[in-house]
Amino acid sequence: MVTGEGGRHSSWPRESGVVLLAVALALLVPAIGAWMISARSGATHGNGAALEQRGRIDSSVRVQVHLFYSSACPSCEIARLQVARLVALRPQVSVVEHDVVFPANQVLLRAFCYAAGVPADSGRTVPAVFLGQRYLASRDITLEHLLRLVDGRDLQGAPLDVGDDEIGAAEGALRREGSMLTVAIVAAAGFIDGINPCAFAILVFLVSYLTFAGKNRFQILTTGVSFAGGVFATYVAAGFGLLRVMHASRGMPFVHRAVYLAAAVMCFALAAATMYDLLQMRSGSPSNVKLRLPPRFTKLAHAAIRHAVSSPRLAWAAMLTGAVVATTEFVCTGQVYLPTIAYMVQAGADSGRPAAMLILYNLAFIMPMLCVVTLAYLGTTSERLAAFTRRHAATVKAAIALVLVCLGSYLSLEFLRMLGLVT
Repeated sequence: MVTGEGGRHSSWPRESGVVLLAVALALLVPAIGAWMISARSGATHGNGAALEQRGRIDSSVRVQVHLFYSSACPSCEIARLQVARLVALRPQVSVVEHDVVFPANQVLLRAFCYAAGVPADSGRTVPAVFLGQRYLASRDITLEHLLRLVDGRDLQGAPLDVGDDEIGAAEGALRREGSMLTVAIVAAAGFIDGINPCAFAILVFLVSYLTFAGKNRFQILTTGVSFAGGVFATYVAAGFGLLRVMHASRGMPFVHRAVYLAAAVMCFALAAATMYDLLQMRSGSPSNVKLRLPPRFTKLAHAAIRHAVSSPRLAWAAMLTGAVVATTEFVCTGQVYLPTIAYMVQAGADSGRPAAMLILYNLAFIMPMLCVVTLAYLGTTSERLAAFTRRHAATVKAAIALVLVCLGSYLSLEFLRMLGLVT
């Protein structure tokens, strides 16, 4: 490593100020993310009229049953079979099916619960059947119970009126339930992934090589910010591609369940490998860690940085280099990114939320990069940055393992919910 310009005059109080700034940003990012998600979610209010029409009982039909199910739920198929048997025995019954894989139907299910006086906790339980003001869920959806409800109804029935009030309340409840918790989880995952030793080591090399090449502090700052911008753009683009894959899998129940099972298994496997690395670091054998950037990828990243620093258009070259480096280090940083995207899709109440959370994740991911670049601009040497990275590498590994266990537990629970084993 090479001592930076003015490195002898750098001081920890100045660095502490930057750390405080980073903490302030860390507090602001979740708030900004909540606003972004709320703004995107607010766009769904315009669907109230359409949802109202779907939720209103047709008075021209003697008996109308609303069945809420999930195409990824085996127990829902049993419920659909029971309802089909009901229709065969009672021709006057008309069935309207709502697949809650689609966000609008999640809202509609909650609105039906409000209109029928069903406890709010039932708003995410499928299968569910509504017959006028009456309600059946899960194992209660049997042919015997359905016949009892249909035969016990008067011929005109009691219309279940699901209007704007119920739709608005359902949309608001779904946003409140997941918004802040989801923002905090996604922001924390992105920030912890951003301090991954893989990403930090490359950034420290960038600062070191810029100093070695005689670049001044302002050039180090602009180059570092451009580099972070390239990383951000690449990760966002990759994330949107993965989001499309995850959304597409929702229409294929077997694939959808397989994706969540694979993601959960990957989380626990990576958590175990990360804990192994942590023990190696604690025992003084950091060279034995398993989860690190392969040497050939490190050489490729270093070569890209050297080429960028020698370019006359340093800022643009740094941005392109950031994109190249982001691609090479994805094998390391993607360990947290991929499971978090699966979490985003499942936690998102509408199609806008996962996209907003994806941007939030990547803003949090590049925040440590921007802090390092700012410290270098203020005079912190590359040696001190490298020492900081080594000193806290084990702590970072522990944090990554914790995030992976939490994500794996959540995805496992969702997988069991898809199988109908838990509600």
